[in-house]
Amino acid sequence: MACFRFGAIPLIALILSGYLLSGIPNASAQQQTDISEGFAKCKVIADDQTRLNCLKKLLPSADSAAIPAQSSQDRWPLVVTPHPGGGREAVSIMRTADTARSDPDLAGLMIRCQEKPGFEVLLALVRPFPPRAPRDVVINLGSTRPVLHAEVSSLGTGLVLPVEPAIFTTEPWRELRELDVVIKDPEGEIHGVIPLDGLAPAMAELSARCPSG
Repeated sequence: MACFRFGAIPLIALILSGYLLSGIPNASAQQQTDISEGFAKCKVIADDQTRLNCLKKLLPSADSAAIPAQSSQDRWPLVVTPHPGGGREAVSIMRTADTARSDPDLAGLMIRCQEKPGFEVLLALVRPFPPRAPRDVVINLGSTRPVLHAEVSSLGTGLVLPVEPAIFTTEPWRELRELDVVIKDPEGEIHGVIPLDGLAPAMAELSARCPSG
């Protein structure tokens, strides 16, 4: 595991995860195919700076509908990715990891609408894992460190946590100012810290965009 960090890597990976985790292309099936193939080529590059440069080339233009407008209060950007065939759009909120205290293989935290009512909570990854493989995630709650048995998403770019977002409003989670996690992996543990401030209003906005029935 690299001991140095490039602050742009988590942000780039989280934007890419918005495409790849949703499984829904923003403009066309060909565009999604190009992004997926490009990501597959970038992820095998061992050198972090070279991988960063590769990932940068995959980013869409600044006016893309999948990249939300940023503001000083927009710590949890709402990302809406239209379905090109007129189906249900993919909607999620994202928060990047604290790059000063996180390993570069963790991009951040994503909460997205499911096709049925409800949400899915994921840790977005820079280094993909084998799809559907289980991984243990240790949560630092101060006095306790519960272990969550997560499952890798179908594309390997996220870890689906077996929790509902409402867990952040119950004890002892409600006192958390940040999510401090350690992902257990045979290739090396991944540690990361994701700030949680502003989550409540972001979840309210997300809930308004999710299916209700």
